[in-house]
Amino acid sequence: MNDLFATFLATVHREYFSGFPLWQTPDGRIAGEYFKIRLGSRFRPVVDALGQPLGRAAELVAIGPDGRTVGESALARLTRVSESPVVLDRFIRCLHLLNHLREPGKEGRLFLPVSAALLERISAQHGRVFRQILDSLSQPPGSVAFLLPGALSHSPALLARLEANYAAQGFSAYLPLGQLSGDVLLVKPLSTPAAETPPRA
Repeated sequence: MNDLFATFLATVHREYFSGFPLWQTPDGRIAGEYFKIRLGSRFRPVVDALGQPLGRAAELVAIGPDGRTVGESALARLTRVSESPVVLDRFIRCLHLLNHLREPGKEGRLFLPVSAALLERISAQHGRVFRQILDSLSQPPGSVAFLLPGALSHSPALLARLEANYAAQGFSAYLPLGQLSGDVLLVKPLSTPAAETPPRA
């Protein structure tokens, strides 16, 4: 993991996120900062409709200088006066990826949430930049899936376009169906998931 993090800092971070502080905590976790708000990751199990484990979904943990949790809407307001929400969204994705990879033996895909703000600002080629980032780190795209906002279930045309975009980059896309006991997330694929089997992280 130290080698991977060093590679990330020397390549991806330098090219895309030089204005975003990023460091490794004493316990090995990767943390970031945005407007003095500390950013971290937490994960929850993901299963399909049959209860089969698919991997785990990443969630953002944002803590302000006062020790209180900062919601996504508050972060979104900050982006209006600084970096684009798209850049922040990509930075958070990379933070989740690094934290996911630091735990050996994790099976299945890493599910990354897609924000509505990102969908509003990017009209085509969804997943293209993140695919480039994965390639820089020698990570297969089949190890990552994107979790779209549940509200899009009523927009089949948009879902079809997003699915095609992500599939063109080697990614699968899913919709959330609900939460089961034990904080387990239930999801469904937009279509048959990519055939590539993700390796152990």
